[in-house]
Order: sequence, then C-alpha cells, then structure tokens
Amino acid sequence: MFQRFSDEGLAQTSFLIGCDRTGQAMVVDPRRDIDAYTTLASQRGLKLTHAIETHTHADFVSGARELAACGAVAIVGPGADTAFPTQEVSHRQELRVGDIVLTFLHTPGHTPEHISIVVREPAAPVRVLTGDTLFVGAVGRPDLLGEDQMKTLAGQLFTSLFDVLLELDDDVEVHPGHGAGSLCGAGIGKAPHSTIGGERAHNPLLQLGERDAFIAAVLGDLPDTPPYFPRMKKVNRQGPPVLALANGVTPPAPLDAGQVAALIDAGAIVLDLRSAEAFGADHVRGALSLTFGPRVGYWAGWIVAPGRQLLLVVDDPRDAEEALRQLLRVGFDDVAGYLVGGIDAWRGSDRDLQRLEVISARTLRERVRRREAVTIVDVRTPREYRSGHVDGAVNIAVSEIAARADELRGRGPVATICESGLRSSLAASLLQAAGVDAINVSDGTAAYRLLEPAG
Repeated sequence: MFQRFSDEGLAQTSFLIGCDRTGQAMVVDPRRDIDAYTTLASQRGLKLTHAIETHTHADFVSGARELAACGAVAIVGPGADTAFPTQEVSHRQELRVGDIVLTFLHTPGHTPEHISIVVREPAAPVRVLTGDTLFVGAVGRPDLLGEDQMKTLAGQLFTSLFDVLLELDDDVEVHPGHGAGSLCGAGIGKAPHSTIGGERAHNPLLQLGERDAFIAAVLGDLPDTPPYFPRMKKVNRQGPPVLALANGVTPPAPLDAGQVAALIDAGAIVLDLRSAEAFGADHVRGALSLTFGPRVGYWAGWIVAPGRQLLLVVDDPRDAEEALRQLLRVGFDDVAGYLVGGIDAWRGSDRDLQRLEVISARTLRERVRRREAVTIVDVRTPREYRSGHVDGAVNIAVSEIAARADELRGRGPVATICESGLRSSLAASLLQAAGVDAINVSDGTAAYRLLEPAG
C-alpha cells in the first residue's frame, strides 16, 4: 500500500507505506495529528513500525515523536542530532519492512541531514521520496540555516541532485514532500509527482549542469521566509510535546462570553475565523481576522507570537476543531476554546465590539480619484509587490505590519490591500488592534487591475 496525505494549507505531503502480507507499515514525514495514519492502519490491519523523517522540518511540527510514543521507531538522517530518541541511518543503508525494501540516500542541501528514500516493493513502480531536495519542476531552498551556510548547502544540493538522484533510472517515480504553494522551494509545480526522467528533461534547475551556475540560480530565486520557520526547526529538533493524538484531536472547549472575557483580560488572543465582511461588521475588540480555510495555521504562524493562548470565534463549531488541528501543526498548543454562540453571544452579553470599514477596490479607486486622504498599504510580499501594485501604495508585508504600526499611526485612514482580500483583512485587524485607523480593501489588487486607471 502506498498512500499519500496532503495538507493543502501547508502544501505538505506525507506517505504511508504498508506491507499487507506482514502487516507492517511506516509513515514518511508525518504531520502532528497522526490519527489519519493510525485510522487507516487500523482499517487495513497494519502496525505502524517506523516514522521516517527526510529532514528536520521548518514549516510544520513533525508527528514522528507522536508515532514513536505509539511504538514506532523514529528514523532520521545522518547528524540530525535530535534531543529525543531516534535512529540515524547512513548513505545507502537499507531497511526491509515486510516485502518493502527502503534504501536511504543522504542528499544534503536543503538541510545537512536530509535523506531521500528509494522504495522498492513487489508489483509496484520504483519510487523515490525526495522530501525537500527535489520537487516537481523545482529544488529545495538551501538558505534556511542562515547566510553563513547557504552557499555550502547550495553546493551540496548540486551534488545530491546530479551525483545521487539523477543517477537513478528515468522511470523511477519522484514523490516530493511539498507541492505548489510551499515556501520550501521556488516555483514548485502543481503535479503531485513526477519521474526522474521528467525532471531531468524539464526541471529548469536541472538544466544547469555547471555547479557555479546552479548555485547562482538557486540563491538568486529564494522564496520569502515565514518568521515561524526557525521556531519549527527548534521544536522538531528538541521534539514537540507528545499530545497523544493517535485517537484524534480533542475538540476545543466551548466557552461562554464571560469566560472568554476573563481569558482576554489575562492576555489571550482572539482569532476571528468568520468572513472578512462579517468581521468588519462587528468583532471582539482587539481580535485578529483569519478567515476560515486551509491556511489558518499557516497565517497564524506568520503573525502570532509563540506561547500565546488563543481563543476562536467561528460561525460553526466544526470550524473550531479544524482550526485547532491546523494550529497544532504549527506549534500552537494552547487553544483555550471557542466562543459558544459566536459573535451573537458576545453582542448579547453587552460587551465591547469594534467595527472595521470594508471597501471594494472600486471604492478605493474613487477615493483616490477624489484625492481623499488615504494611505494605501500593499501587504503582499516584496516579490508580489514588484510584480505590480496600485499606484502610490507602500509595501509592508503582513508579517511586518504589527512591528511597523507606529509608522502608520496618525496618518489618517490606512487602506490595506492584498491579492484577494484575506491578508488585507488580517493586516487591517492587526493595525486596528495597534490603534491605527484601518480600512480593508475586500477584493484586492485582483479587482483593482480590472478597473480603469484612477487618473
């Protein structure tokens, strides 16, 4: 059995590989909420014997320690130096799990300890799980350990690709650890998997067979680095707290308005997961707008300081449970609960509410045309901003908004804009919480581009 699990929000992929004859199975690059694996294994009569990490992850909390607590052996690459019990493997070492033979290839570059895994099993194609070394149409970034190591790692990445992975046969299937949307590599393709031959022929970086040209290209096209990445590295190296998640995630606690108010007074942060329009109409004072969807955990990682207790406001209690899963995946373990009855309950308790003005791109253009005083802040990444932006907009990425709020306080209305309206709502809520007169442009630059120039 070869089963792929995809986390859309983090564009992260894990794999469960099992031998039906012996009932043994393993998970490669497991996410923290391991019940997806344990449930499938139970249904198929499999025992999870190994949890294998291709490398120390920067973008999510690994589930290897959770699986180890259930009896699996945690396997890592050479020199991983974890602070919890793991078994390090060496280059070309083999592991037989029932009828499945794994060959570990040391492929440093994204990280020093990185391994790729060649999987051979009866009546199946040969596969290589490449983690963050080789993606569909892209390669792993070598800069996450800092500028002092990235050139060395880029050189190691070249060797791992050209002297190790490209030595495999062209028909070997390539199954990477991330898909399109991940920031662990630049320009990752949308297809879930490829082949060695396909990557050899079509991957732009693999056309650069000269070492210095490859290094220059890789270091010249680095994605943005989310601020929570270094924290994830540390958590995964030390070993995250074991939360006993094999049987599922305990749903967040239902809290009444009084309990929520007391927790806010004690320093908890409210994450409002309703739509940007609903948030604008009214919300708990100081709440942050994180529209519910697959990227709640991802954006929380960008803007919420570690160690803070979190409270959720949702339209549907089921959204609170899914949000909790996403938050656990990026290391937010202290989710106190959700507001029972949602914003109606808060309103009914006669507690303080705030409003946030929400306007369309067309309305923003009319204000610009009338020369009304408004500061436009494009909260996308610098790369996105350079690709095209509203005339006169300044660029402050959403990850920097809270730290730079003082620059915008007292300048009159500040209209935040992004591509589609999700990040701008978050940015506007951060500014409002910091005392800035903020406005959210709900339909973003995508809509603004369709309008005539403001003139």
